[in-house]
Amino acid sequence: MDIIHSQDSLIIRFINVKYSDLLIISKYCFKVSVDDGELWYHTLTRELIYLSNKELNSIYSDKELNNYLQDHLFLIDNSFNEKKFVDEIKSFLNLVNKTNKGIKQFIILPTTACNARCYYCYELGRKKVSMDLKTALDVAKYIIDNAQGKIEIEWFGGEPLCNTEAIDVICKELNKNNINYSSIMVSNAYLFDEILVKKAKTDWNLKLIQITIDGSEKIYNKTKSFIYKDINAYQRVLDNIELLSKEDIRVEIRLNMDNSNVDDLNELVDLLRDRFVEYKNINIYTVLLRDFGFNINEFENKDLALDAYENLQNKLFKMGYGTKKYINNKIQVNQCMADCDESIVILPDGRLGKCEHESEDNLIGSIYSDKKDLNMLNAWKETIEIDYCKECLFYPDCIKLKKCAWNKDGCDEYSRKEMTINLKLKLLNEFHNFMEKEN
Repeated sequence: MDIIHSQDSLIIRFINVKYSDLLIISKYCFKVSVDDGELWYHTLTRELIYLSNKELNSIYSDKELNNYLQDHLFLIDNSFNEKKFVDEIKSFLNLVNKTNKGIKQFIILPTTACNARCYYCYELGRKKVSMDLKTALDVAKYIIDNAQGKIEIEWFGGEPLCNTEAIDVICKELNKNNINYSSIMVSNAYLFDEILVKKAKTDWNLKLIQITIDGSEKIYNKTKSFIYKDINAYQRVLDNIELLSKEDIRVEIRLNMDNSNVDDLNELVDLLRDRFVEYKNINIYTVLLRDFGFNINEFENKDLALDAYENLQNKLFKMGYGTKKYINNKIQVNQCMADCDESIVILPDGRLGKCEHESEDNLIGSIYSDKKDLNMLNAWKETIEIDYCKECLFYPDCIKLKKCAWNKDGCDEYSRKEMTINLKLKLLNEFHNFMEKEN
């Protein structure tokens, strides 16, 4: 047996095993077949182990191995109430997490305007507002007054590069006041050039950027539908990805998939591999577009969508270009920025929110006031739980927020299948890294 990822040290304190002969495999144990054995991962303890086929055949007869699997909750007594145990741990962690640790992440929208016209954009029809320089100074002051320790800034939009002046003002003030920060950005990257990339590196402390590419040249240019004429946006963005990579800014390329571009995305990843083969700081992942009221080209059924999604993710993994997502070291106590007390969203006019996708409503206050809408803050923490949760593999690590549009249908089998695909790839990433180190 090999331990590939150790269990959460906090969980160990809760475990008090009474050895039993009436054993079953934990419902929180997820198994993935690999060469000559299986990976076993426990979604509560975070432990990932490799068992050879020989060991798999002796988990009940090999006393030492059996005791280990019981000690680490892979094997449990069939009378053990696992869900109750998880609920007790979650309650404890939620109490610990209530300690005020200050704001660590500021998601800033310099503008809600954009230079692209993607047909699936959730911001279609929303008011376009850009942050003026006075507000940018006020945002910087708000960050300086509220930041705790090292912080992360995420530039979001709209297209944040449509208002670099506001970014410059904010970063200049933070640098002048010796605020310890790094930044990331979600951008289409069209407006970068060599000078701006260097500024992003030195003045904005930009470490990572997410860039969406919806297809190869023809499909990309049609989908993005940039406001500029007679310019090959596809080639320009690829050139800018290369400039960013050369400055050691990590690039996450996101591929938005619907039924209109499946075959093209498979061709695209080959093109991206050939173009960026020498760069090790570029990762690629795909996301299934969901219909939030936009005119996306949906698959005939969800099974076809998941098959296409899994096939492309597997292809990226085998190419070595899949986004390297790994197991979290600690059990998750919040879903995202929306239910996390350490995150805040700042809109172009200084209003405050909890979700970067909610730029017009569900807001909680303003940088110009100490008062917060506590009812709205609490509403962002309300969760969904359905009967299936009692037996679900993902229960220890799954939080679904009631206000999130992503959860408008609650939780169905296809959501769980998508989560299973993603978890499997995480485990294979861990195993691949382990084997590389061993060799």
